[in-house]
Amino acid sequence: MNTEQVLPAENQWDLLVEYGHWIELGFHALWVEGDDQEELARLLKVDPGSRLECDLKTLACMDGSPSEVGIWMSAHAPGWTHIFAFGAYSFHPAIRNLGKRRVFEIYFAGEVGEGLEPLYLNYDGERLGDVTPPFEEGGDMDLADYRPYTAGLELGRKGMHWDVHLFFCMMGRITGRFADREWWTSTRTFYRIPDGSREKFNMEQVLPTENQ
Repeated sequence: MNTEQVLPAENQWDLLVEYGHWIELGFHALWVEGDDQEELARLLKVDPGSRLECDLKTLACMDGSPSEVGIWMSAHAPGWTHIFAFGAYSFHPAIRNLGKRRVFEIYFAGEVGEGLEPLYLNYDGERLGDVTPPFEEGGDMDLADYRPYTAGLELGRKGMHWDVHLFFCMMGRITGRFADREWWTSTRTFYRIPDGSREKFNMEQVLPTENQ
């Protein structure tokens, strides 16, 4: 499969609205390089006792404080894990703690919020730039190495919903799998990230480690 040319069978925003329950109001999605979900959970400093296998419909009915941070994760494609993060902001310390692996990030604050941020690429605690598709084919991109993945996309259309669709198309091509109905309805693993973990993340951003 030529992942630089293929297109999804269905509009990615439409699937998000149909199966995402409240996700269309705002979401935080991560495509993380690597298959070891246990390692990623450890790096995210989750509470192992909060583990729950559930689908998104079940997750939508769970009680929780708006200030709570949690993740809902599963295998995405060979070599990739997908995570929905809840209660975490863009480039949250937990994301910066994921080590030497590519982490692509879509943060949509909602149409009544700050809107859609660029499609960022993070690596080893740094934000390398973004791979947001250009307005026209062959146009300028922040990280030009990813321009081939935009070939054949319908660029130039305006609208936040279309931009989300294009972002998901980019991630489908980069990882080798688009979001589809099975992707949206599958069971994933949910964890909470305790308050103490968040404080530790913040300290790790300012204190040197033993290896430094």
